[in-house]
Amino acid sequence: MDLDFHTDQLRRLLEEASAIAARHYRVAEDARIFPDKTVSELRAMFDEPLPLEPLDAARLLEIVERDILSMATLSGSPNYYAFISSCGNPFGLLGEVLSAAINQPVMRESVFPSATAVERQVIRWIAEFIGYPTDAGGLLVSGGSVANLICLAVARKVKSPFDVASEGVRAGPAMTLYVSTEGHHSLDKAVDVLGLGKRHLRKIPVRDDCTIDLAALESRILEDRAAGFHPFCVIANGGTVNTGAVDPLDALADLCAEHDLWLHVDGAYGAPAAATRIAGELFKGLERADSVILDPHKWFYIPYEAGCVLIKDRHHLRETFDIAAAYAKSETDEPEELDFMDQGLQMSRNFKALKVWMTFKGYGAERLKSAIEENIATMHYLVELIDRSDDFEMLAPSPLSSVCFRYRPADVGDDESYIEELNKRLIAAIEKDGRVYLRGTRVHGRTSLRACSVKYRTEPRHVEYLLEVLRELGASL
Repeated sequence: MDLDFHTDQLRRLLEEASAIAARHYRVAEDARIFPDKTVSELRAMFDEPLPLEPLDAARLLEIVERDILSMATLSGSPNYYAFISSCGNPFGLLGEVLSAAINQPVMRESVFPSATAVERQVIRWIAEFIGYPTDAGGLLVSGGSVANLICLAVARKVKSPFDVASEGVRAGPAMTLYVSTEGHHSLDKAVDVLGLGKRHLRKIPVRDDCTIDLAALESRILEDRAAGFHPFCVIANGGTVNTGAVDPLDALADLCAEHDLWLHVDGAYGAPAAATRIAGELFKGLERADSVILDPHKWFYIPYEAGCVLIKDRHHLRETFDIAAAYAKSETDEPEELDFMDQGLQMSRNFKALKVWMTFKGYGAERLKSAIEENIATMHYLVELIDRSDDFEMLAPSPLSSVCFRYRPADVGDDESYIEELNKRLIAAIEKDGRVYLRGTRVHGRTSLRACSVKYRTEPRHVEYLLEVLRELGASL
């Protein structure tokens, strides 16, 4: 059975799909962030038997626009401040379409030469952009969660005092690793998957600025070593999801060198800011880390999904993941030929690098740096507005573009339980209202509103509007 379309028919459908994409790519600023339907109503829209007969392709596109795109959460809106989600960019959109057209995995150089060459180049560009050694190894993955898993697998392999790959983690002393209490939850998943055990991921207290307490960290490392554990890795935050805090990377690099520990930087959100004048100093010492991750689908404005792994010693990737398989190797393979299958967990990876490559080529690094700087400046303007107000207060510093604050009208006084309940209700009201969207979190034990933007569309007038809406909703509560 031939499932293909004739070229003319495919072109017409692509033109219609392009028209639909153009209508939905640029979000109307006054559009509701969420569809005005309940979860049950949305589920009911798609509750149908398995299709047995074909549907006309043009009709199918109509249904996609009406029932899926029109019902999507508008995460590209300048009024969306919840999860750290970019709005994508036109070059990334084009790259996504074109990579799907050739439908190639990115594996061995001799088999998929152009795709492999582009990914190699993109890895070098990303490393250069953030000030990391350009001869580092790396690859693109789905996002920060998988990137963290890969880097910790490499660290476990390199720093284990026994053959952990062959014998498993039970063959030697329990291996411990360290992160602040602000570390991302993907790290807990990673240590679980790697068999290290969640309780061996030591959560170190933070200081008032939400960065790791160095004295407490070193004390715990020494305590664990004396108790017979094998400390092997420190995970530094390169911009926490909560507050954007950046741990003192230079000091952590010194500590890791002294104690022979792997230094991994989780820069999924913040690492691209290392290239900027406004925040670059925060990342001093990043180049000393053994591994770094970042998400191009955040501050490089790439459409989902694109995460990046960087390993300073590129040979460590192959040492960790290269497994000979007869069906994947050939007698004609060159020994030094790059095969991305030997660099990570996946054999099948789509051509993510094209949309990243096109974004760098289409905009240039300087324009991307300027966009990141404008994001940070806009959210710092929000901080200024909060500091000048008499009904909001900051709950943590805002070094990047994440702002943690709470609603506290002047007539409330110091009744913490009332303020807590008021802000919890305000968070729920924001989602129901739909004009703007942010999420709640906890900072130093208190309920916080959290607004974060990695969108070049968000401007100072938008954060002014955010506070207007919050005031209106807060007063109604």
